[in-house]
Amino acid sequence: MTEEAALKPIYRGKTEVLPVPFFDPATFTEIAVKRNSTIYSACADHLAYKPPLAHQTDELPIGTQRRFLEAARVAARLNHPLDTLLTLRWQSLFCAEDVNPLRCQHIPQRISYLMELLRKWMTRRDLPPFYIWVRESAGPAGEHWHLALHASEKYQRELAAYIAKITYESEADHVRAADKVTEGEFACGEIGSWHLARDTRKARQGYFLAAYLGKGEPSQRFFRGKLINNREKPVRGRSFGGSQVDGRYDAAQGAISGTAGRNARFAIARLLQVESQKAEKSQGLSRLRSGSFTMSKSHLASQAEV
Repeated sequence: MTEEAALKPIYRGKTEVLPVPFFDPATFTEIAVKRNSTIYSACADHLAYKPPLAHQTDELPIGTQRRFLEAARVAARLNHPLDTLLTLRWQSLFCAEDVNPLRCQHIPQRISYLMELLRKWMTRRDLPPFYIWVRESAGPAGEHWHLALHASEKYQRELAAYIAKITYESEADHVRAADKVTEGEFACGEIGSWHLARDTRKARQGYFLAAYLGKGEPSQRFFRGKLINNREKPVRGRSFGGSQVDGRYDAAQGAISGTAGRNARFAIARLLQVESQKAEKSQGLSRLRSGSFTMSKSHLASQAEV
């Protein structure tokens, strides 16, 4: 393009509107062009999509421990009590620099992945997938995961070997120190990231194991501006109106981050939930047939209005 042609109105108008620089063929140097368009006045947002915030919880919801205990009762009634406890510490598991596929997953994804493997492991051995798990964060050890499940004594060694396989931490050939060992412990990881313990008292039928997993529910709650004992929590310390020693079932379990859709702090096996609902319905029908069924005041009022 010659200098004379560039001075014509048609070209002069385009150079003012088009936001594209052009080169002078005589000198091969870039000529600055005025950019009057409004699209250049605002900075581009490199993160146009902002994912929703994850759920944050500081404690278990009121009534969670009671749900855990009911699930333990149902499992014991079906002759498959929750008698085995798995504890897994994430910070210790990833302290080494070795390759671990669980490292690149978020904690809810890790738990879902491990639970899928464990459910298949139990199904292949004709064990019902009865379990309760809960996430806790307390102390310098960071967040850890408790899983209560049913596993027969003859499968203890197989379960320990399988946990070592899916966590990529081999089983230790020695027991942990006396101040760290858990009652009924029969296996642990090489660096102590996980350990397995069995309920030594069969008469308890997993009741106190479920209560221990529900200790994250507060033992006190606010009611009409006053702090009162949480009567919805059956197992709690004596200082909070319970019958147990203070501390074991009352300690706060820290803040937990879930997903955008759910808090992912605890879970009860779906099969146990279904069986619990069946038990509640059968108990309600038995009370109704015996004449001891009592209706709520709201239900009586609605019936009276009809």
